[in-house]
Amino acid sequence: MVDKIDRAAELEQKYRILVESMGEGLCILDKNMVITFANNKFCEILECRRDELLGREVFYFYNGESKKRLRNQLKNRATGKSSNYTLPTMTKGGKEKFLSVSGVPLFDKNGKFGGTLAVVSDITERKKLEDKLEKHGIELEREVEKRTEQLVELYRGIAVTEERNRLAQEIHDGLAQTLATSLLKIDICERLLNDNPKKVKRELLALRKMLTRGIKATRHIIFDLRLPKFHRMGFATVLGRYLEEFRRKTRIAATLNLKLEESLPMKLQVGTYRIIREAMNNVRKHAMAKNVDLRLRTDRDRNLHLIIEDDGKGFNLKRILTQNKYSKRFGLLGMEEQAKLLGGTFAIESTKRQGTKIKVKVPVEE
Repeated sequence: MVDKIDRAAELEQKYRILVESMGEGLCILDKNMVITFANNKFCEILECRRDELLGREVFYFYNGESKKRLRNQLKNRATGKSSNYTLPTMTKGGKEKFLSVSGVPLFDKNGKFGGTLAVVSDITERKKLEDKLEKHGIELEREVEKRTEQLVELYRGIAVTEERNRLAQEIHDGLAQTLATSLLKIDICERLLNDNPKKVKRELLALRKMLTRGIKATRHIIFDLRLPKFHRMGFATVLGRYLEEFRRKTRIAATLNLKLEESLPMKLQVGTYRIIREAMNNVRKHAMAKNVDLRLRTDRDRNLHLIIEDDGKGFNLKRILTQNKYSKRFGLLGMEEQAKLLGGTFAIESTKRQGTKIKVKVPVEE
């Protein structure tokens, strides 16, 4: 009998050493939620002496929303439920701590509810780190949004820059050179006015033809610069008038096939019009085409499909795409960037003496 008592005392001492040296807080509550046991770590977490904890209701150490949440958790113990939860608390010294609690119910030998055993971990540092990570995550999301907006503006800038460069090149190659040559001819006429009137007359006739071509080229540039008033006329009317003007100026047969199941947002109308205008400008200047076919349709997935196909001389697509100066001359980069701005894709097919086909697909978004 004495041996049994000694062994029980020895076993109890071992368990006590184990409980007191464990790295987690441990406390036991009776059925009235009064603290009946607290190990050293639990006292350390709450920054209280053991005698300040024992005999007190556990709710004494909480207030406000924390106390309400703890009551709800402990109600489950009486029904035999265990749970894991996180709970903020204030220590005796006034520090805020976050505790991770694993609570299990205790029952006596008759199966009646006798209290609760709780293992408590101090996760304050982890919680602070999580809050910092969440804060940095929010800041990162904002930075990503900011950078995305900057990229959109950059794409827009590339498209606008390409269009400006193309127009500047046209003005340089056409209007500027015409005016420079005209000045030279006027200078020649001034020198020959008294000595060779017949040659002056020939030079003036050549000058008239040159200025006529210059005026025509200038009108083309102005026509390319001008954006129509979509909100007044409607997209279909704008395209119809544009192609009518294109046919009149170029003598190229241009057909339009529209199958739009819904009205297009203004941004999409303007962007699509710019792509069409650039593509038609290529047809006018480079394709030597007799016919050009323009097709626009929307599908069931709310995508807009644009196809522009001509029967012109075509070109070496690989060479054009690999040589930047040719790509700029044909405005391909500007068209591609315009399609990207609209959230879509741009593709081009061309073979020498077999014409060119441009395909654009963009989502229809409000």
